[in-house]
Amino acid sequence: MTSREKEVVVFLEDLVGKRYNLETLGEELSKHFNEEIKPEFVGTDKDDDDGLADWNIMFNSENEDTYGYFDIYVLMMRREGWDGSTFMITEIGYEFD
Repeated sequence: MTSREKEVVVFLEDLVGKRYNLETLGEELSKHFNEEIKPEFVGTDKDDDDGLADWNIMFNSENEDTYGYFDIYVLMMRREGWDGSTFMITEIGYEFD
């Protein structure tokens, strides 16, 4: 693992326990990865038998030094927070290529 990849992992692990909405999370990720990141919820269709049991946000990085695929698991909030947050990050996953 390169030093930049280690830096990304530390950054992602620091997100755990923080609250965001999809837009503010995308802004935070884009700033750190130095590229436009558009995180998306996946596997949340209740009518889809192949759907995941957890709320999962996925994104990828196309930068040469951080190229990879990333998962962010979240706990949805019952109501929107005062700052517009809608979920809290509970866990992260990553795979660098």
